[in-house]
Amino acid sequence: MGMSLGSSELKSALRGIIGFGVTPFREDLSVDIEALRQNASFLAKHCEVVTPLAGNGEIYSLSPEEHKTIGQAVVEEVHGRRPVVVGVGLTMPIAREMAKAAEAYGADGILVLPPYFTHANDDGLFEYYRSIAAATKLGVILFQTHAVNFSPPLLRRLAEVPNIIGMKDEHGDMDQFVRQWAAVADRMALLCGVGEILAPCYFALGVKAFTSGLVNFMPKTCRRILHHLEAGELEEASRVVEQETLAIYDLRVKRPGYRTLVIKEAMNLCGLNAGRVRPPLAPLPEQDRQALRAILEKLELLRGDPAAR
Repeated sequence: MGMSLGSSELKSALRGIIGFGVTPFREDLSVDIEALRQNASFLAKHCEVVTPLAGNGEIYSLSPEEHKTIGQAVVEEVHGRRPVVVGVGLTMPIAREMAKAAEAYGADGILVLPPYFTHANDDGLFEYYRSIAAATKLGVILFQTHAVNFSPPLLRRLAEVPNIIGMKDEHGDMDQFVRQWAAVADRMALLCGVGEILAPCYFALGVKAFTSGLVNFMPKTCRRILHHLEAGELEEASRVVEQETLAIYDLRVKRPGYRTLVIKEAMNLCGLNAGRVRPPLAPLPEQDRQALRAILEKLELLRGDPAAR
């Protein structure tokens, strides 16, 4: 296994599509490592960076041992082809151990998921992320959500931590993001973390990468969006987003938990092996499964080789 990227190298590599992988479970709810490897290899062909073990990877339903096994398998499968950024979180002590393990098995960076206890002020959040970053030499990416937001002053403090090199913004508040961009864009890689739907807005500000779950089963569309974005063709990118991803996005936000459910079910319908979800998630109801099938059929995603889509 080759050397991991340094934090500055990882920061430079955070461009294009950052693919968020799923964790395939068998019917007995065990992890299907062979399917995991196949899916990771698929992502490596279509993304600039591969990210297992985030929300899309159901990190919250895994044991620490499973987390390590999954991260190591993905690194072994794609190392040398694409950087691997592993999701860590749950609690500060657990996240620190996950970070240490990720460094040991050769990951290139970690994405720190928000703490569950979110009633924290800037000082508390700073210590939380500083402590996790101190557990590893790997590059660290922050994760902003509706529940955990980073004020510009807090971001400036975090940017002083040498190996904190980026932030994934899943909140989607562009007014706030403009202020964050002004505060730290010269020191952090700020990422569009809401997928394709708002990527044109972020790229208009100067962002160079967006995260994607759709790339697990419709990479051709995602690559076309990226091509337009990198060419500065924002209207063309927005047109593809509207015509080819909006219906799937609407289904993913229909109910809590659907973001992962829809990705997994779409992969399975397209002939890939995403397996089932693990509780507390439950399978997609049949009515919504048929609605998803109709969307995929209209997009001609149910025919032929998934890699050609």
